[in-house]
Amino acid sequence: MSRFILVHNSLFIATAEFKLKPLVGFCTLDWAKRIILFLLLCLSFFAAHAQKQTISVSGQVRCGTELMVGSLVAMLQPSDSSIVAYTTTDKQGRYTLQTTTHLSEVLLRVTGFNLKRKVVRIKAQTQTFDFNVEEENKVLREALVKSKKLWGGRDTLNYLVSAYTRGQDRSIGDVLRQLPGITIEDNGVIKYQGTPINHFYIENLDMLQGRYNLATQGIKAEDVATVQVLENHEHIRARQDQTPPEHAAINLKLKDRAKGVWSKTAVLGVGGYADGFLWETTLQAMFFGKRKQHMIRYGGDNLGRTHEIGTNHYGISSRENLRMVALVEHASPPVGNSLFGYRHNVNFNNLVKLSDSTTINYNFNYSHNFVHGQSFSQTTYLLPDGTQQLLLENIADSTHTNTANLQLVYEKNQQYRYLKNTLSLWGRWDDGRGSIRSEHNQPSLADGTNGESSISQDLHYRSLGLINNTRWVYRTAKGGGFEWVSTNSLSSTPQSLAIGDDRTARQDIELTALSTINSFRLLRDLRSRKWAISASASLNTTYTALTSTLNHPDMPIAPHGDMSHLRASVDFGPIGQYTNGTFQTTLSAPVALTYTNLNNAAISGENTDAHRLRLYVQPSFSLLWKATDHFTLNASAHYSASETPWMKLLTANVMQNYRSLSRYRAKLSDNYGAGAQFKVAFKDLFTSLFAHIEGGWQRAWSDIAYGTTLDAQANTIVEAAYMPNHSNRYTLTAYGRKDFDWQTLQIELSATGSWGKSEMLRQSVLTTYCTTGYALRGTLAFDLVSGCRIDYRTTWLRQRSVAPHHTITYNELNQRAQLSLRLLPSRLFLKLHASHTHNSSLSSGKKDYLFIGSGLQFKLSKKIEFNLNGDNLTNIHTYSSRSIGDMESYYTEYYLRPRSVTLTVHIYL
Repeated sequence: MSRFILVHNSLFIATAEFKLKPLVGFCTLDWAKRIILFLLLCLSFFAAHAQKQTISVSGQVRCGTELMVGSLVAMLQPSDSSIVAYTTTDKQGRYTLQTTTHLSEVLLRVTGFNLKRKVVRIKAQTQTFDFNVEEENKVLREALVKSKKLWGGRDTLNYLVSAYTRGQDRSIGDVLRQLPGITIEDNGVIKYQGTPINHFYIENLDMLQGRYNLATQGIKAEDVATVQVLENHEHIRARQDQTPPEHAAINLKLKDRAKGVWSKTAVLGVGGYADGFLWETTLQAMFFGKRKQHMIRYGGDNLGRTHEIGTNHYGISSRENLRMVALVEHASPPVGNSLFGYRHNVNFNNLVKLSDSTTINYNFNYSHNFVHGQSFSQTTYLLPDGTQQLLLENIADSTHTNTANLQLVYEKNQQYRYLKNTLSLWGRWDDGRGSIRSEHNQPSLADGTNGESSISQDLHYRSLGLINNTRWVYRTAKGGGFEWVSTNSLSSTPQSLAIGDDRTARQDIELTALSTINSFRLLRDLRSRKWAISASASLNTTYTALTSTLNHPDMPIAPHGDMSHLRASVDFGPIGQYTNGTFQTTLSAPVALTYTNLNNAAISGENTDAHRLRLYVQPSFSLLWKATDHFTLNASAHYSASETPWMKLLTANVMQNYRSLSRYRAKLSDNYGAGAQFKVAFKDLFTSLFAHIEGGWQRAWSDIAYGTTLDAQANTIVEAAYMPNHSNRYTLTAYGRKDFDWQTLQIELSATGSWGKSEMLRQSVLTTYCTTGYALRGTLAFDLVSGCRIDYRTTWLRQRSVAPHHTITYNELNQRAQLSLRLLPSRLFLKLHASHTHNSSLSSGKKDYLFIGSGLQFKLSKKIEFNLNGDNLTNIHTYSSRSIGDMESYYTEYYLRPRSVTLTVHIYL
């Protein structure tokens, strides 16, 4: 027989033992019983499905005060303990589970290595539940485990450093270049899947605050166990339920032997070339503990490297004022060493962890550089009437530069509270001198116009500033809260430029700027519902004061001038957010009310002042969808409107350099822009395949056109005119990287295309020109045999600019090959490298250049290492190239350092 029980609107069937005879009897039931049974079964089906609901359970797992990272949290059915959903805790010990169920109660279970399993029963509803677990020692049988090279989940990737380290790799930066999905640009910027990273951690702490090349080139590869990539990384815990950023972060997990001890390194090098002596010195001490991190470094050399690791910031915008005067300097080539001079750098970077959530940074960075050199350049200006203007220059210059930055950072990063205050004091001092021998002509004219002149330059630039940034995030347990950011700055920038010899002129500028930027935003918990609506507001004020004095024989009008510029804005707008699992979008539409007041020195017959009140609407849209563990989609779109910047409202004449003068009108106008971008990224950790495709569209338009007018001496006068103009640009990039275990083969390919159409004002004529550009890049690296590795990289570039009466084409091929040999295991290594460039755009002369270099590395012990390096062994003294710009083409001859040899010793203490 059967019994039917209806409990809590849900029908359960309790079936007693059935034998064949009762079952046969059931077939003889009358129709009324059959109908009742059928209705009860239908009611059970619909009742069960009518009660289904989507629930989300999140929380944090702790063992005492310690956050449990990597613990497994599972949601189970109470009836049979079958798994409904599961996840692992992140680096803050947090977890989130989401499922659809008709049950009224579920089980939560947490397990982990050396943790005692804990199971609790909770109601089947959206809620926050925190675990407090206990330790449990487990005895494991001895086993041999082979580590994976690459592993992780949807949000975190782990690279085993030892699996990617080659015999000659010294720093962790050498290894980062080998990791699939990670690229390092020539300027030192680290990118993951084509996007720059937003944080660089060492043991989950960001001590360097954006100067991460100090770590990539200062930390030994053998001291790092794992490199972690944290995708779509949100550093602020209280914001981690919001739409995550596109940028990733990198975290270095050190080996135990490198933690809590001082590691000291000394590098001493000597060498020479035909014309001089070469030297290099680096002294560095590092300490990475649980509560403290320190890095102290001095570096100095005269090797002519173009990249300075100690002072460069990455992902941090500089707030220094734009310089208004500058030297015309010699050009630096894309290959070879052309920087002659020396540099000294001192870096003190320190972090103290006061608690699990509170840290203090105090950093000081100073740099002194002296650079001198020379080059020859030929600039061809394309004119609207089909003619050309040529300017030939032999340039020689030298510059002393001093930069200093003192930074104090306090940060408290809790689950519901975040506070960070950054105080920065910075300064820069430039003193430069130079001489130019110039020649100008117009060969297309019948009579021709030629002339030569000798010019001297003298530059003095000073910049001092103070910036304080405060960021505060407050959240409630139910997901509400707000975010407030305030940045206040003050700067003073005096600068002067003096021109002598055949032309005599002097420009002096005193520039002071004061600004306060404040923003406020309401936050909602996206985990509690699919839709959330919040609002943002901001109050910004910028004041700029400038005094200009120009002594110039050709400036009878406005050689001197004062300017004050005040711009204030109040912004307010709604923010709509939609979240459905891993699909997240944000739409904002702020409305800005701005007020501008401009005052220039009076000029007879000309309006030099302006003020106005203006309303702007600037919507933006962003989307993030982690479709699977392999595919991620990012997309965004925006519309913007901005007012004429203060530098283009100065009515006094300003000499920017010896060949350029600018004078604008006090005309407040608007510049508009719109754009859209998308990126589809793919990763497969099992096959070590990384790929992405991204594209973008940008459009800009304005009623005011800016351009130049050239005189017979090829001097440029910057001008502005009321002429509606617009520009469009499209870009598309595809990238792929695949690693194979066979011979540790690496294949990397990328292709980029760009198309643009712009309008430019030249000789008071608005001219339309179109540009196209293509770039193909490839890398092939593999072990020919054990201890012998070949690394080949190539880049092909093509650019084309088309304007009425003019067409310019530029083609260049760059190749670099490197052969690494292990002569003695773990002792002696030989590296041979060759670079070849071919520029078919050079109309005459030498189009191919071959540079050869070598390096011999001998590891005397784990603490002492010798390196003998030879550079430019083909002894090339000059290098020529050709490139194109906006209705301009450039031919340049660079003067390189000839063949040189250096011997360095690395001592690890």
